[in-house]
Amino acid sequence: MALPPPPGEEEEAALGEGPASQAEEGSSWSSRGPPTPSPPQATLPPPTNRRKRKCRHQRPLFTMRPVNANGTSERPALPTEGFTLHAQPYIAIDWDSDMKKRYYDEEEAEGYVKHDCMGHVQRRQPVKLRECVELFTTVETLEEENPWYCPTCKRHQLATKKLDLWALPEVLIIHLKRFSYTRLAREKLDMLVEFPIRDLDFSDFIIKPRVDVAPAPPRYDLIAVSNHYGSLRDGHYTTFARNKDSGHWFYFDDSSVSPVGEAQIESKAAYVLFYQRQDRIRPPSTTPCPRPPDAGGGCCSDSMEVD
Repeated sequence: MALPPPPGEEEEAALGEGPASQAEEGSSWSSRGPPTPSPPQATLPPPTNRRKRKCRHQRPLFTMRPVNANGTSERPALPTEGFTLHAQPYIAIDWDSDMKKRYYDEEEAEGYVKHDCMGHVQRRQPVKLRECVELFTTVETLEEENPWYCPTCKRHQLATKKLDLWALPEVLIIHLKRFSYTRLAREKLDMLVEFPIRDLDFSDFIIKPRVDVAPAPPRYDLIAVSNHYGSLRDGHYTTFARNKDSGHWFYFDDSSVSPVGEAQIESKAAYVLFYQRQDRIRPPSTTPCPRPPDAGGGCCSDSMEVD
């Protein structure tokens, strides 16, 4: 490909077209100086009839996602370059349906060599309900994404907030935070929270001034527990409830009702706790349990249907 001459030199080249002024092949000259070598010339390859390949998007074999011990989580897929596990040490591999049919070998997958660390089961220590209340009433520093608008300086500032309990009602409802929502993940928390069935005392967290003639701080007894099973997208609710007349506990699962013992009430599925002040609870009658008590100190688990 020949390069065009610089502007202003076309006329000079035209004036020198005579036989006496022709330059040698492969060189150029101007009236202002001696001949200079011409720039190299590039040649294009001859056209061919080769087909152009279209760049197709490659489908991944699978995606990896952090999950909890139950295999449920709403966290996004992990990046391909690298990642760090924090609260959830489990990883689920979600295969593409077409890729799994083509490349996944069931027999070879079952023949893997298990590492020694696979035999270690990580156990989470349960937390007590009182520890949750202490954290609930602790001074909290707001995040940078959630600043506080100062009415004095008219600007958003980093601030702190604190929640306190002024007084407690007759019926105390405690909602455990089982679902966590962040910018990076949504997941269900399946940690066991230990809560008392009798004599719940939150007097240390009440900030209402007391008078000398005030009665003793109230205590609460558990009357019901709402359980949640499943994930963020779907789930199933059941209930433990105490009969106000007999004082016996029952398990409600849709239309099925089963007598249960107090040892069965506390579980990782506990979602909402219902407490009633002791001075408002009716003393239980001497009505016998529908079934003889089991070894756990409660009723047997034979179920009965109700309409």
